[in-house]
Amino acid sequence: MPKRRRSYVLTETAARDFREARRWSKARWGDRTTRSYFQKLHDGAEYVAAHQSAIASRDEPTGDTNLGVYPVGEHFLVYVRIDKTQIAIVALVRQVRDVPALLRANHFQIQRALNDALKEFAAKR
Repeated sequence: MPKRRRSYVLTETAARDFREARRWSKARWGDRTTRSYFQKLHDGAEYVAAHQSAIASRDEPTGDTNLGVYPVGEHFLVYVRIDKTQIAIVALVRQVRDVPALLRANHFQIQRALNDALKEFAAKR
């Protein structure tokens, strides 16, 4: 059976966040638990992409950045809509962090990474 295309792309920042979270999780919890947790993150991202219109209607702690935040496990997926069925994940943030302050402090870097990811996505279409 062919592998289904993901409904999300990761910015460089998000990819780094996922690598760091995976490394930490493996060291703390081991391979099996890490695989299970990262499957939940993947499933959460797919859910957000498929249901973003319902999710987007909630108040988000992102101000006027056009970013959405969705909780999965102990993390927030920080994302932006690409189209009706796809999102770009711009960061993976532990829920204990102050998300609005983090987004404000890193707005320029997030925007630059998002622009790069969207260009790459458009080139693949």
